[in-house]
Amino acid sequence: MRPSHSLRIAVVAMLSVSAAHAQESTVEQVVVTSTALHENPLDVAQPTSVMAGDDLRRQIAASIGETLSGELGVSSTYFGPSASQPVIRGLGGYRVQVLQDGAAALDVSSLSQDHAVAIESVVSQQIEVIKGPASLLYGSGAAGGLVNVVTTRIPDEITGTPFSGAAELRADSATKERTGAVSFDGNAGALALHADYFDRETDDVEIPGYAQSDALRREIIEAGETPDDVRGRLPNSASDSRGGAIGASLVGDAGFGGLSWSRYESVYGIPAEEEAFIDMQQDRFDARGEWLANGDWLDTLHVSAAYSDYTHTEFEAPGEPGTVFNQDSYEVRAAADHHWGDGWRGTVGAQFVDIDFEAIGEEAFVPASVTRAASIFVFEERHFDRWTLELGARAENQTIDPEAAAGLPDYDETAINLSSGLVFKIAEDRSLALNLTRTERHPQPAELYADGPHIAAGRVEVGDPFLEKETALTADLSLRKAGDGIRWTVNAFYNDYDDYIYLRPTGEFDAGEEDVLPIYEYLQSGAKLYGYEAEVNFPLLSQGEPSLELRLASDYVRGKLDDGSNLPQIPPLRFGASIHYDVGPWHAGLEAFYNTKQDDVIENELPTDSFTQLDLDISYRMPLRDKHLLLFARGTNLLDEDMRLATSPLKDIAPLPGRSLNLGVRAEF
Repeated sequence: MRPSHSLRIAVVAMLSVSAAHAQESTVEQVVVTSTALHENPLDVAQPTSVMAGDDLRRQIAASIGETLSGELGVSSTYFGPSASQPVIRGLGGYRVQVLQDGAAALDVSSLSQDHAVAIESVVSQQIEVIKGPASLLYGSGAAGGLVNVVTTRIPDEITGTPFSGAAELRADSATKERTGAVSFDGNAGALALHADYFDRETDDVEIPGYAQSDALRREIIEAGETPDDVRGRLPNSASDSRGGAIGASLVGDAGFGGLSWSRYESVYGIPAEEEAFIDMQQDRFDARGEWLANGDWLDTLHVSAAYSDYTHTEFEAPGEPGTVFNQDSYEVRAAADHHWGDGWRGTVGAQFVDIDFEAIGEEAFVPASVTRAASIFVFEERHFDRWTLELGARAENQTIDPEAAAGLPDYDETAINLSSGLVFKIAEDRSLALNLTRTERHPQPAELYADGPHIAAGRVEVGDPFLEKETALTADLSLRKAGDGIRWTVNAFYNDYDDYIYLRPTGEFDAGEEDVLPIYEYLQSGAKLYGYEAEVNFPLLSQGEPSLELRLASDYVRGKLDDGSNLPQIPPLRFGASIHYDVGPWHAGLEAFYNTKQDDVIENELPTDSFTQLDLDISYRMPLRDKHLLLFARGTNLLDEDMRLATSPLKDIAPLPGRSLNLGVRAEF
């Protein structure tokens, strides 16, 4: 018997107890490497968050989207356990860029939500999230936000010991996940070395009830047809992924320079199709260097380059290859940190990206094209006692040349991005920040040129080759307090878009040779997105050990077109609470989040029902010689709820996993 609505609310309410008063605090110094000057989140106008340490180990999932989906302001597209991309404040795809050590993923994940991101979180050291436009530093693809996965694949320092490493094993009951990962770091004089490897397998996902949602089943029955009887598991959702990297750097007092090679391979099922699956592979080469000039005006010079050879084949069934996607791409970036005048400091740089893409096969819904983007950017900052002023600008020219046989027009435009921020340091541990941006985003090949069945997504997509640049004015207001005692973060945002590009279901269908698919088309319109993220952490015991802390949190996004209709796939209001207990090497946490019903949907999109997600985690960190051994267990969806994400294109046929137990061990040596 399912828990009632009142019981779900009660689970959340029981956690919302009164809290103790704050004490004076010490601010933890966290460096966000994807910000302009590598600063602490408290000191920058742009809302940012960082996941690292044991918190990261406990949250890691089979995809970057699922790893981050519990972060405030972040959801995911959930296309099964492997293909799940992050959604920030209701925006994803071409508006959210995923980086590895500051360089683009250079895969085809933004082309479609069924394409996995070729970056693995289990080998990461920390994951940074920038909420809101990050186009100033990283280009048009970061118009809605940014995720940066930080690794040590190119070492930037000499470790204190000649050799160190970590090994990790993970298992999950709902997906039957079996994951192993290992990493090594060492040095010989000025030469720093790194190697890592991971291997993950999952089976079809166990789900609480029917694969089809109640809303879809009702619609099918009302049409006089019979819904399917698939329940208990999500068919064709198994996956098999592996990869690794080797890297080396020369490190000295004046900086470092290094190279790395990495490979990512994944074979995973597509739940929208009975037997279809994707077989993908990426070989990637990275180079990165830093020179500490410490001159009269030049402080540090950063240079990076990345090259990717990517391919994936969409099989219609085992032994039946369909569409093949090939992409050769590279990115080169240089930035100079500097200081000048009376207290000004900043960075100025340039970036060039070249993407040579082709899709081969009868169901290649996007023609081959070459995309090039050349950019220059500048960011300047000045402190005035307790005030900090931030100013930035970027000019980015993008060209897209579709293959001549397609008979489609080229694209050639320049986007201008401007930003200004003001941070007021109320006290050492708290600040008030206002960030204003004007962002222009270029349309991308699928939005311009798509024309045909996209089988993996279960639809026909029709682009518009005459789409214009998308322009947004964004305001972010943040109030933050860090350190000990009561801590809080409140972010409010408002995005006003001109020519917002979105994919709309037309309500019409295309009868193909095998399937009848709904037709979706890319359109432009004025749009507005607004909302908030808020959390407060209360210490329930006095400072010291043991530690007991209550966290209350909520986030919300509302997305509307200027004609009053709703934007598609927007996450609903979410709120909840968690209690965390720490004593010595032990940690325990209980968390309940209520996701409200999402019925503010676009025409021909079905609503999602509300649900409560109840999770429990326990970990124990014990000494292992001069290192540590971390044992952790996490129970998710303990109420065994039918949980469907409004941000997922498969929400009506692919619920999240049912009740699950995740076990893991990480040994440092």
